[in-house]
Amino acid sequence: MDANEVLRRYANGERNFREADWRGISLTNANLSGIDLSGAHLSNADLSDSDLSNANLNWAGLKGTNFSRANLRGAKMPDGRKHNDLLESANYFSS
Repeated sequence: MDANEVLRRYANGERNFREADWRGISLTNANLSGIDLSGAHLSNADLSDSDLSNANLNWAGLKGTNFSRANLRGAKMPDGRKHNDLLESANYFSS
């Protein structure tokens, strides 16, 4: 799945991207608020400057994912907690 397809499907109201393979995808500045990425493969994806507020990232593979300046407020994180701050460090996740 490429970035254009993701954005098209999201714009059409789709929010369920569970177990999607987004390894290496570039979705900078994307509005993906409320998206369900549980179990997705996001290794080395570039999600910098994106709105991922209230996203579900439970069980997602995030090694090397770039979340620089991404809005993760209220997102469900892989450790089961909710993120309450703006994440501003690239490659934050190590697993």
